Amino acid sequence: MTASRSLLLLALVGLPVTTLAAQVPLMVGRPASGRLVPSDPMFPDSTHYKMYAFTGNRGDTVTADLSSDDFDPNLILADANGNRLTSDDDSGGKCNARVTYRLPDAANYRIYANSTWRSELGSFRLTLVKGTRPAPADTSCSGFGRVTGMIQVGQTVSGALNDSGAKFTDSIYFARWILPVQANRTFTIDMTSDDLDPFLRLERGHRDLIVENDDGGGGCNARIVYTTTDDRPLRIIAMTASKNQQGIYTLRVTDGESPTSPKGNCRFRGAAVASRPTGGGGQPTVTPVSNQATSDRSITPGQTLSGRLTTDDELWIDTTYIQTWTLTAVPGSRYTVDLSSDDFDPYVMVDGPGVNDGDLHSGVGCAARVAARFPEAGPYRIRVNTTTHPLRQTGRFTLAVIKDSLGKVEGDCSPSRRPTGGGAPVSTGGRTIASGQTMTGQLTANDELFPDTTYLQRWSFTAVAGRTYTIDLASDDFEPYLMLEGPGITEFQGNMHGGPGCAARISRVFPQAGPYTIKVNTTTAVTRATGTFHLTVTSGQQDKMEDACTPPTSAQEPLVRESAMQAITIGQTIQGRLTRQDVFRDRDSTYAQMWSLHGTGGQVVTIDLESDDFDSYLFVMGPGIDRSLQDNDSGGNCHARLTMTFPQTGDYEVVVNTDGKYATGKFTLSVTSGSKPKSLTRCRRDQ
Repeated sequence: MTASRSLLLLALVGLPVTTLAAQVPLMVGRPASGRLVPSDPMFPDSTHYKMYAFTGNRGDTVTADLSSDDFDPNLILADANGNRLTSDDDSGGKCNARVTYRLPDAANYRIYANSTWRSELGSFRLTLVKGTRPAPADTSCSGFGRVTGMIQVGQTVSGALNDSGAKFTDSIYFARWILPVQANRTFTIDMTSDDLDPFLRLERGHRDLIVENDDGGGGCNARIVYTTTDDRPLRIIAMTASKNQQGIYTLRVTDGESPTSPKGNCRFRGAAVASRPTGGGGQPTVTPVSNQATSDRSITPGQTLSGRLTTDDELWIDTTYIQTWTLTAVPGSRYTVDLSSDDFDPYVMVDGPGVNDGDLHSGVGCAARVAARFPEAGPYRIRVNTTTHPLRQTGRFTLAVIKDSLGKVEGDCSPSRRPTGGGAPVSTGGRTIASGQTMTGQLTANDELFPDTTYLQRWSFTAVAGRTYTIDLASDDFEPYLMLEGPGITEFQGNMHGGPGCAARISRVFPQAGPYTIKVNTTTAVTRATGTFHLTVTSGQQDKMEDACTPPTSAQEPLVRESAMQAITIGQTIQGRLTRQDVFRDRDSTYAQMWSLHGTGGQVVTIDLESDDFDSYLFVMGPGIDRSLQDNDSGGNCHARLTMTFPQTGDYEVVVNTDGKYATGKFTLSVTSGSKPKSLTRCRRDQ
């Protein structure tokens, strides 16, 4: 790992509050061997970890070493409450991690055996000794590096190779995928693309090459067939056969052996097509094999066509359906792509040579619009898509390519004008609740599995139109997340920690009688959490509470890494947009955008985050802040506001976030000198 790698370490609060049963005792002087596996808990940067506990004496100096041949180790030392004391990546030599630390108290401590990059798996060795150890001769790290994600046998993923991703020194773009395997199993890896000439490498550990292939998949596509001898995790390197090729690719791993084609029938012409908008390193889209159909839909400049988005279309990981159209342009022409629908809230993306853009609500009414100059003939991809809420919208749409560059139409889409989605309602399974009732239920593995790997249970509620109700969800077994949808609710309604303790709370006016759907859900801190819960509906308004919350077994505010941070200065106001290409926080299924702020020790500032598109949430962390500062609605009208005094001079991280799952949209971020009072205006979004 290079020193230039940007890390945003959301300290302390980012380490999990874990039961003693989950802590493995670690004895001083006695090495421990372990293995990171897919079922291990994850930080929200998708790195797995195992947690160890030891007892230390005040003033003792201890050294911990974490080594592995399978992954790039990362080591975190924390106190018994999860407060991070120190961490390290490569100080142990050969990519191994080492921390040396003088213990401040006679107490219990934690060590997290973690990986540097997302999705990494494999065996490791952890040792803890008193005193210091000689520094290794070489602390450089080579052979590991950025990981795009995990792929498993039977899965298909789509990704992009471009400037926002990784690149070898010979100008070859690549993406690294982790593949967990079983011993003595045969599988086939396929990499296909219309944009670039695929090349595959299969490796383990420090770039130990097992096999590679160029054109074994037929045409210019790559294919590897391999039989494992053990269960060590493997690494798939999806790359290009030639320099500077960019574009979209599909990677698929299937069980069993598929025939390979002889080399020599590849006639790749190098028509590179850029990826979908990435916003500085967007995440790949994971889709089932059955949804990876090749589209023959096309549209020409000057055409207006009608179509239908259905449940047979490709389903993205953000729970939206997507349909792809092809456009061939006259080089150098300016076009406007408009997507409108009376059935769903449209989102459109356009990508190809020199064009890489996406939009929501910039057209007439609630239509989406992308206007650009198309420098080449293409082909270009137009992606018909929807907003993430309501979930899984479908319906009729109109797609137009206008031979002119039209401007954006600002502020023409009010919530009342937005379509509510064409998806059929999902059954609540006969579960109902009435005002004044408290129902005890059980969230189990037999319930609906949400796309973020949490279980979800639906309850039906009938209201008195125009009346205000408060819904509370509490549990001693999992960290609750509450969602609400129904007639007259056109903005996403979700909450975590708004009630007493760790309970979730939604309090609002119900504009119609309903029925409404209450969704009992959990945070993603513990994968597929289950347990007993209490769901209560009371008449009247109840404010959100700011009680201390200690989740039963989940992580508190997570680690977020590899964030490309922009800078904001005191006195500056910035207009931005939170998109689906920003950092995705697995813990609560929200998007986050990081900004760097330089502060002087003792200086008082106020940070405001405002948005008409989502319920604003702010984090601030940095030197001298043990637990991140957070705010939801102190700016009034669902805006966030934090007044803080910089503990010391240094660079701080401001995190633009939302209070609702999958929410995106425009925002205004400002930093002013001095303090501002909290607003008493309640958050009544979409009421």
